[in-house]
Amino acid sequence: MSAPDFPVDATVALLDDESRTASRSTQQRSTLLTVCPFILGNEFCERLAFYGLSTNMVIYLTRIMGCRPAFAATQVNLFEGTCYLTPVLGAWLADAHWGRYKTILVFSGIYFVGMVTLALSTWIPGLQPPHEGDSANWVQNLCLYGSLYIVALGTGGIKPNVSAFGADQFDMSNPKDRKEKDSFFNWFYFAINLGSFLAVTTLVYVQESVSWTIGFAIPAAAMLLAVVTFVAGSSKYVHVEPTESPMTRVVKVLWAASRAQGKKTDRRQITGNDYTGPVNLPPDTIGLRAAMRKTHSYQWLEAACAPEATNPEAGRVAGYTAAQVEEVRMVMRMLPIFFTTILFWTIYCQMGSFFVEQGTQMNRRLFGKIQIPAASLALFNTISIIALIPVYDRILVPGLRYFGKKITLLQRIGWGLLVCVMAMVAAAAVEWYRLKLYHEGKVLPALDGHQAHSILSHRDGSGIVDMNVFWQVPQYLLVGLSEVLASIGQLEFFYDQAPDVMRSCSMALQLLSVAAGSYLSGAVVIAVSSATGRGNRHGWLPDDLNNGRLDLFFLFLAGLMLVNLVWFLWVVRSFEYKAVEHPSMRQAPAQKTQGTLPPWVQPQIVSGVQQANIDITGQRITPDEDVGLYGRSVTFVPASPALPAPFR
Repeated sequence: MSAPDFPVDATVALLDDESRTASRSTQQRSTLLTVCPFILGNEFCERLAFYGLSTNMVIYLTRIMGCRPAFAATQVNLFEGTCYLTPVLGAWLADAHWGRYKTILVFSGIYFVGMVTLALSTWIPGLQPPHEGDSANWVQNLCLYGSLYIVALGTGGIKPNVSAFGADQFDMSNPKDRKEKDSFFNWFYFAINLGSFLAVTTLVYVQESVSWTIGFAIPAAAMLLAVVTFVAGSSKYVHVEPTESPMTRVVKVLWAASRAQGKKTDRRQITGNDYTGPVNLPPDTIGLRAAMRKTHSYQWLEAACAPEATNPEAGRVAGYTAAQVEEVRMVMRMLPIFFTTILFWTIYCQMGSFFVEQGTQMNRRLFGKIQIPAASLALFNTISIIALIPVYDRILVPGLRYFGKKITLLQRIGWGLLVCVMAMVAAAAVEWYRLKLYHEGKVLPALDGHQAHSILSHRDGSGIVDMNVFWQVPQYLLVGLSEVLASIGQLEFFYDQAPDVMRSCSMALQLLSVAAGSYLSGAVVIAVSSATGRGNRHGWLPDDLNNGRLDLFFLFLAGLMLVNLVWFLWVVRSFEYKAVEHPSMRQAPAQKTQGTLPPWVQPQIVSGVQQANIDITGQRITPDEDVGLYGRSVTFVPASPALPAPFR
């Protein structure tokens, strides 16, 4: 199919007429109470299932599947990286082909199949090693890792789409809906945190102290309930029609520019008679404000405006205006920041792997009787985020403003990277002292029977150091503080420095940075384990961490982050913030557009439907009145009092 004169994405998605009619017929009822409970219930159950699976996976791999600690950490990193890579696929399908409802439903089914397969692999005889600590064979590994990556695929269609699908249900021309929309996102993140809380406290305890089969069957049942809950509300949902994904636009512009490279051409320029205004203002905006200053980096992208960047079948220009190329260029210019923040997620991954393995080697007895699963300490990470975000927003930022200071987004990220170094140093200090106590013989007495297996990580119990596991709390808190600064700063930076029509691509960079950081973590673990374990040496990351130097591994990561921080500071010196206009929350008047506007905002007919300046019963849908217009699936990340890892 030939490319249109201007991509469909320029005018973005439309509400299905029948869905909007149904919405109007029920507008007197509360959308929050009649529609959103199905979406909130789905999100709660899905997050309970995901964290019930992932939080304690490193312990399952080492204790049940007989994996070495380094290998188990690597596998967890690869799984988590894939969980952040597949949402890019899910967002693209929702934006361009299936719509959000179908994408969520199909991928939820895939997710459920993976959860059931995993639970069955722990129950059916022969699908796990006969004794704890025995190595798994290839059939057992195939069942386990096949289940995990089915789950990773399933989460890709849910993670980027649920919050945006919830936003689709509210009509911003309705004052009641507009008010309830803020309440919806408060409840949305409450559902996420509640699911996470139950997983890291109750489910990990069931897995370690009762049964791994039951511990994985409960998340599978939760995922089934998530699917049933979501389907139960099908007749009440408002749907947004899919259009071309902005991510597709980026690929097409890059391809058109690369084809035109090296050819003699009379290229259209950014300046002159071509449009130079803001590339993201709503189509009905009158009196375009300050013109966007041309970004002088990535000049080669201008070739996408050249006659050579044509569709050979149609024999005409692909239709990319200078403004559209500028949109892509603004996404590309954020790549250096993207690369310098990948290592942050490498260090973040240690919280779900080596932090947990370190905790299993410490005294986890509470009040002398209750045994705390090592993975449950991740709760302090979430608590720190919930507590520190208001401190940052309500105390630190206003305080700096009072003294005439302002912290930029890149400065916020930089401080987060520095705190990341502190977290690794704190973890190294705890491990150094733990090893010191171990070599002094200060270990817990061995236990017998099932109690030994549920409390200790070694069969004889002799490797557990008499050092309270709560010594790990500072490193979890520091990781939480680094998230408040670096993770949320990165999220806001990618969100703020891209035109609204390209926010999907900038948010995809956020997801890809998490995925790349997770994969890099696995590569670093493999490299360190191989380099330090040659010959007969135990290395830093041996089977028994008491014979290793996990403290040096943490210090090595701290050193890498310091080098990365220097690189980051060098990159940001030359970065120029763009004054990107973003639409504010308002109702647009029902009037005709006047003045000179670029071609890409003019109305067009695609499949018999007008794609711009749409009036529905006298109300014009503007980008801020319907998040489906400018905010695509992975872009809609509303302000939240508690935002842990991206899109958690």
